[in-house]
Amino acid sequence: MKIAVIGGSGLYSLLKNAETKMVATKYGKAKVHCGKIGKNEVFFVARHGEKHTLPPHRVNYKANISALKKLGVEKIIATAACGAISKYAPGDLVIAEDMIGFFAPITFFDGKVVHTDFSHPYSQKLNKVLIEAAKRNKINMKRGGIIATMRGPRFETPAEIRALKSMGANLVNMTNAYECVLSREVGIEYSTLIVVTNYAAGISKRPLSHKETIEMVKKKEHDLLALIKSACSVL
Repeated sequence: MKIAVIGGSGLYSLLKNAETKMVATKYGKAKVHCGKIGKNEVFFVARHGEKHTLPPHRVNYKANISALKKLGVEKIIATAACGAISKYAPGDLVIAEDMIGFFAPITFFDGKVVHTDFSHPYSQKLNKVLIEAAKRNKINMKRGGIIATMRGPRFETPAEIRALKSMGANLVNMTNAYECVLSREVGIEYSTLIVVTNYAAGISKRPLSHKETIEMVKKKEHDLLALIKSACSVL
């Protein structure tokens, strides 16, 4: 099976002796690191670039997903740093189960009318594999994540967070819906492991900072790597 992981550069250690490919697509080139976990081929894409220099609105999501489809990827495990709106606290690991993505419009279907079903935005089968991996590794992973994706790169206002909460979101992020939508459109199963990095604006008692986000993700890298390796080994 061919599995892809999309996340931060801290996950490079996922693949040992990885080969790097530049995969050409009609949307541009994507850098993909290729290796193996168990019997499966595993591909890694650093969402924000190797030195985390690409802001959310500059990530070439179409090239990344197109490249993975071209390589024959069947399943994608993504990681996402999210702010907590309700239900969760910084440091929590959460599995995504639903999303609000209309603030981040994207599609492969610009030249024809195609309406893709999104009754289950994230793969229920892949989510189950990740939940079982958490149990095997004794990692506390919470359920029920509903991510609202905003365009960024700025953080949200307190009023925006109140609006998102009233719509049913309990987490907020700047990238997830783009990947989720495109993956579903090309028929790749997609799941997201969430690291809750901070309380959202109006909930946090101090100004939000990118540094705080990066530091919390680093603290959780060990658990993320264990979960992904465990899931990839049984798929």
